[in-house]
Amino acid sequence: MFKKVDHIAIAVRNLEETKKKLETLFGAKFIVQNINEKGQYTVAIFRIGENIFTFLESTSPEGFVAKHIERSGETMQHMGIEVEDIKKFMDHLHANGVKTSNYEEIEGVRKEVLVGPRNPLGVILQVFEWLGEYRDATPEERMTKVWG
Repeated sequence: MFKKVDHIAIAVRNLEETKKKLETLFGAKFIVQNINEKGQYTVAIFRIGENIFTFLESTSPEGFVAKHIERSGETMQHMGIEVEDIKKFMDHLHANGVKTSNYEEIEGVRKEVLVGPRNPLGVILQVFEWLGEYRDATPEERMTKVWG
């Protein structure tokens, strides 16, 4: 069912401070940063080794990132998972009593859905099916298309 982990998203209080530490301590390579006004957060995306990490800073005390930090501190907020066929994956989850929410499609780029943390992995899953040329694109190309 899972193809691979696409990215790990971590909620932080201070994105600028986090960016400096990532580059200094881990040699992180910055990819892109943008504001999601609807979601009330700023995202900064990095490659660390062969992995993609996204760091989320709330732009509002009412946003889900701020509420996550209130509840859990600066920790993993969600894990991005890539699948081959999102419809088949969702049908499988629903048949096994697992709910999904917030289905979205960025036409020609990706389909995505959320799976709440009451799953065996214990963390929110943001499940993707990359589309067209983005199926085989690099993480940098994908993230720049979505966030650039």
